[in-house]
Amino acid sequence: MNYAIHKQTYANRQAYRYRILDEAGHLCYVAEPAGLMRPSPTRLVEFLDPAHGPVGRIKPSDVAAWRRGERYEVFAGGETEKSQAVILDRWRLVDILLLRLPLYIVQLGRYGYVARGSRHGRHFYELFGGRETADRRQGSAGGGIEDAGVVEGEIPAGDVKVGQISRPVSGPSYVVETDATPLRQAPLVLAALVILIDIDLCA
Repeated sequence: MNYAIHKQTYANRQAYRYRILDEAGHLCYVAEPAGLMRPSPTRLVEFLDPAHGPVGRIKPSDVAAWRRGERYEVFAGGETEKSQAVILDRWRLVDILLLRLPLYIVQLGRYGYVARGSRHGRHFYELFGGRETADRRQGSAGGGIEDAGVVEGEIPAGDVKVGQISRPVSGPSYVVETDATPLRQAPLVLAALVILIDIDLCA
């Protein structure tokens, strides 16, 4: 399963819209950064269906001024809906100094995933889902991301690659692919991850 994300920008290359298409080329969502133009950007992104009806949003845990190392909740449905997933970006000082890409942690229900980036690798980002992470989640009762043992971004030994994000030379801005069933069933979460990576990259 793969999705293509087309980024539309102003003349200064700031994104004002993302179009998310499935592998058949059908439009799934339109995502519009709603908070980036405010004096204190909130990183709030709204998802719309092809008929321009609201279907979800990305919301930071703290809507104060932008800062690296943030926690975002991905909501599907109306304003009162429970968040579908949590995405964390992890920036260490050494990563910033060496211009490394940040690491992202995705908590989707009881499943935890880690996205590792590379500026020079074959794939822009690679997605990993660890058996140890899943086992810890199954053994915990209502725990958060900390219970999954991936808060610091350490991928336990034996973790397997479940997908990747690439930046094609032509065509869409990004292509995200995965064979992990929970992620395949949550295209809005996949799109949210790619959009947050793009916003961080251009910040």
